[in-house]
Amino acid sequence: MSEKKQTYLEQQLEAVITKEDGYTFIFQTEKVKLDQAAEIEMLKEMDPSIKREITLTEDELRVHVQPPETYLGFSSLNKKEERSKWNFSYQLVKKVKNHSLSRLHLIVCPENISFDQSFTPYFLHYGVMESIPPYEQNSDRLWQELKACVAAAVDSNYSFEQYLKFNETLDISKVSRELLSAATYSELLTLIETNMREVDNKNAALVSIPEKKWKLTRYIALGFLVLLVPALVYTAYSLFSLHPKQEAFVETNEYYLGNDYSEVVSTLTSYSIEEMPNVVKFQLASSYIVNESLTEDQKESVQNTLTLQSDPQYLEYWIHVGRGEAKEALDLARNLEDRDLIVFGLIKYQDQIKADTEMNSEEKQQELQKIDAEIKQFKEEQKAQKKEEEQKLEEEQKAKEQVEEQQKAEEEANDAAEQAKAAEKKPAAPAKSGSD
Repeated sequence: MSEKKQTYLEQQLEAVITKEDGYTFIFQTEKVKLDQAAEIEMLKEMDPSIKREITLTEDELRVHVQPPETYLGFSSLNKKEERSKWNFSYQLVKKVKNHSLSRLHLIVCPENISFDQSFTPYFLHYGVMESIPPYEQNSDRLWQELKACVAAAVDSNYSFEQYLKFNETLDISKVSRELLSAATYSELLTLIETNMREVDNKNAALVSIPEKKWKLTRYIALGFLVLLVPALVYTAYSLFSLHPKQEAFVETNEYYLGNDYSEVVSTLTSYSIEEMPNVVKFQLASSYIVNESLTEDQKESVQNTLTLQSDPQYLEYWIHVGRGEAKEALDLARNLEDRDLIVFGLIKYQDQIKADTEMNSEEKQQELQKIDAEIKQFKEEQKAQKKEEEQKLEEEQKAKEQVEEQQKAEEEANDAAEQAKAAEKKPAAPAKSGSD
C-alpha cells in the first residue's frame, strides 16, 4: 500500500499534519527547540479568533490550531465570485507585506490559509526563529509562494504547486503570467487593483442591459395593458421578489438555529437592511459578530447586549460593520451616542480609508488624521470617565466605612452606658457582724 503523498506544507515543515476538529501540526522533538514560555504565548496570541494549543512531550511537539467554524479553506475560493477572489488576493498580499514580527516566519501556501466572510486571510502555522520550522525567513521563497498563491486563487486552471514550480513551461493565462512576473509588492498590488477595477466595470455594464430591457417592456405594457398593470406588477413582485425573499428569510432562520452563520450571511447578501424584519436583522447581526475580529470575551459581551427587543439601530450597526459599510455604521453609532461603538466604527472606517485605492494620497492622509484625532479624543474621554468613576467609587467606599465606624462607636457607647446604669442599680452587699 503506497504512502500518502506529502503536501507542500508538510514537505517544507518536515511535519505531519492531520485534519480532525481543526488542524494538528506534529513535529519530532529533535527538530524543534521550543523551550521558552514567551515563544509559546506569542504563538497562541497571534490571531485572537484562532485557538492554538501547544503540547510538548518527550518525542514530539503538537500544535493544534482551531479556526472558527465560519472560516473557510483556500479551496472554497473556487466557488466564489471573481471579485471576491481578487479581494482575497489583495488582502493576502497586504498581510504578507505588512508582516513585521521578525521572530515569526511565514509560509504562504493553500494548506496554510483560512479566510473569513470578509475574505481576510489567516495563517494557520507560523515558524519561530531557531525553534519551529521554518527556522529562517527566506524572502525569495516567500515571494514566489505569494505570487503562486495569488495566481491559484484567481485562476484555478492550475494548482499552487504547478504555478510555483512549473510556470515557465505551462500554458498559463496572460493575467497569471503578469502576476507571476511581478518584481515588487507595489507592482503586484497594482496588478490586482487593475483587475479589480476591470471586474467592477464589467459587472456595471452587465447591470445596465437588463435595466434597458425592463424600461422597454414597461413602456410597451403601459401602451396595451393599462388596466392590467397593477395586477402584473404585483404578480411580478410576488414571483420574483416577495416569494424568494420570504423563502430566504425562512432558510436564514434554519441556518441560524443550526449555527451555520456563514450561510446566514451569504443567503442575505442581496437583501437591504430595510427589507428585513427585526428577527432577521437580529440573526444577521449575530452572525456577523461571530465572524468579526473580536476576542471571544468581546463577542460574548456584544452578544449579551443584543436581543430581539434591542433598538434596531444596534442591529443595523453590526450589519453595516459586517458588510464593510463602516461610514454607515459610524453614523448609526453617533445617533446612538454609544462611545464604544463610535470608537470601533472609527477604527473600521480607518481601515476602509487605508484600503481605498481611488482616494488620492493627500485626501486620504487628511481623513486619516481626522479619524486619529477623534479616536484619541474618545479614548481620553473614556480614560477620564473611568478615573472619575473609580474616584467616585473610592469616595463612596470611604463614606461607607466612616458610617460603619460611627455606628460601631455609638453601639460601644450605648453598651458602656447600659453597663454603668446596671452597676448603679445593683444593691451593695451587707457588712458582716463582729460576732461572726
